[in-house]
Amino acid sequence: MSRLILKGGYGEHGRNCFLVEYGSEGRMFMVDCGIMDTDPFPYPKLTEEELEQIDYLFLTHCHRDHSGAFAWICEHGFHGMLIASSMTLRLSGISYGNTKVLTWEKSALEEETDLGPLAFRYGRSGHCPGGLWFCIRRSLEYYFFSGDYQEHALFYACDPVKYCFANIAAIDCAHKESEEDASELRRILVEKTAEKLRQGSRVIFPVPKYGRGLELFLLMKQNFPDAAIRVDCGFAAYADEMLSEPEWYQEAMLAVWQEATWNVMNLKAESESSEFDYDILMIADTHLKEKEHEKFVKRAVKEGAFVMVTGRIKKGSAVEKLLSECSAERYLYPHHQSAYDLRTMMACNSFAVVFPFHNQEKEVLF
Repeated sequence: MSRLILKGGYGEHGRNCFLVEYGSEGRMFMVDCGIMDTDPFPYPKLTEEELEQIDYLFLTHCHRDHSGAFAWICEHGFHGMLIASSMTLRLSGISYGNTKVLTWEKSALEEETDLGPLAFRYGRSGHCPGGLWFCIRRSLEYYFFSGDYQEHALFYACDPVKYCFANIAAIDCAHKESEEDASELRRILVEKTAEKLRQGSRVIFPVPKYGRGLELFLLMKQNFPDAAIRVDCGFAAYADEMLSEPEWYQEAMLAVWQEATWNVMNLKAESESSEFDYDILMIADTHLKEKEHEKFVKRAVKEGAFVMVTGRIKKGSAVEKLLSECSAERYLYPHHQSAYDLRTMMACNSFAVVFPFHNQEKEVLF
């Protein structure tokens, strides 16, 4: 049996990186090469010798905690083949000569792509545009990597993982503290948003460039049809970029999206204004790193707005400060799997050994 070597993401939220040895000469393949941006040394725990032994790198999606170390690994010895979706490559800004570009096709779920010593199947993971899961085979050994996964996404398309066998599986369980399923987590978020609006507060959602922002926008549109929902300029630009490949979205919800309209808000131009013409605002800046965003939100909070945080909290960020001042609250959004989701996935598949990742615990399940 080949070895799975955990180089990041296991027992920590970020730096996702998994190595598998195969063959008789120490050759390896790798899944993801993320960074942990809160660490003084943010890169995966890889040596130059290991990087030179890697023949294939599979990228599950574009988020920096899965792909952000790509330039670094190339500088330190990686020269193998990169395997990723066209959307992942575009959104991560990666350009690399030895690349196998994947487009989503239904046949990819059942028909293996042959790499010679390896073969693999893949499907959409429901987490973000371009996001994939991989089932990789070497001879009679199977390895499953979920990437960041959510089968019951609101907007993103997911190809559910069912009746899959793997000797070893690395599975997303970022929301380990939660026993709720996706619909319940969305219900809680809508209920809390409604409560703030009834109290007369405007609600601000800081969201990532590429990910749950599109789903949150639709969720708010569906549940608050009479509310003034606005987005910042960055959100609108990133949305146009993501929606260029419709195969990453559920057809029915894509039709709803195409009928939706939004009002774009230039936060830089309006940062000095005391007029806040919105009920709900989406800002494409998860941690409010941009000074103009931080300035705008601070002013809005003074005027009675409230910040709803739906992702992880970066230490020292403006969002962390808002939480400490009780000007913000954090609620889970189901763009990852909960403990409930993990158990459900395991019940629908045959995984001999499971390593749940994307959380602080080091747990092995059989």
